[in-house]
Amino acid sequence: MPRSLVAANVLTVLLAEAEVELAPEAIAGHPAVRQSAREQGRKPTEILLDQNMHWQAIKLLPDGARRGRPDIVQMTLLTLLESPLNKKGQLAVALHTRNGDLVRVRADTRLPRGEARFQGLMAKVLREGASDDGKEPLLHVVGRMDAAAALAAVAKGPIFRLDEGGAATTPQALAARGGDLTVVLGCFPSGAFAPAWLKAAPDAASIWPEPLVAWAVAAELSSACRAAWT
Repeated sequence: MPRSLVAANVLTVLLAEAEVELAPEAIAGHPAVRQSAREQGRKPTEILLDQNMHWQAIKLLPDGARRGRPDIVQMTLLTLLESPLNKKGQLAVALHTRNGDLVRVRADTRLPRGEARFQGLMAKVLREGASDDGKEPLLHVVGRMDAAAALAAVAKGPIFRLDEGGAATTPQALAARGGDLTVVLGCFPSGAFAPAWLKAAPDAASIWPEPLVAWAVAAELSSACRAAWT
C-alpha cells in the first residue's frame, strides 16, 4: 500500500488530574478571591482558582498544596499544540480535571500565551461548557466522569501512565512500539496519582528516574513520536 494511503499513527495525551477549577463555594467569601472576582467583573465562583493570587484561601482547602495550578496546564498544552507532531495531525489532546470534567482540545487551537487570557478562557469553558459557540468549539467539556470513563472516551492503542515509579523506558521505546499510543500524563505539581488513575491505567512507565514537569515530558514524548513515525 502506498505510504500516503497508510493511516498515520496518533499519540493521544490525556492530562490527568489537571488542576484547573472554578473557585469553590467554600472560599468564595475569602478576601483574596473576592478581590480577583471584582477585578474580573465576575462572581467569586465564576473565576479560575490560581495559587499565585489565592494561596491564602487555597491553603484552607483539602489538597490545597496541589490546587489552583492553571500554569501547569497552560505550559503543557502550549508545548503539545505547538509541536511538529500536532502540526502533522498526529496528536490528540484532552484533559481531565480534579472535579471530573473531561475537556477535549481541538488540534488547531491557538492557545493564549498570556496568563490572564488563558485563565479567562478556561474559566469560560468550565462555566459554560465550551470556549465558543461554534458547532465544533476549540475546547469543550464532554461531560463529568470518573477516570476510567474519561480514559475510555479518548484512548487509542496501548495505554501507559507516565509515572516516575513505573517501569524504566525511554520516549523512543514507547514510540517504537508501532501503531497508536495513549499516555496518561499527570498535570499536578507534586504527589502521586489518585487511586482511581492507578486502577484505570495500571501500566506505568518512567522515562526519567526523577520527577519531570509535565511540559518537559510532553516535549520529550511528542518529539520521539515524530521521529519514529516520520
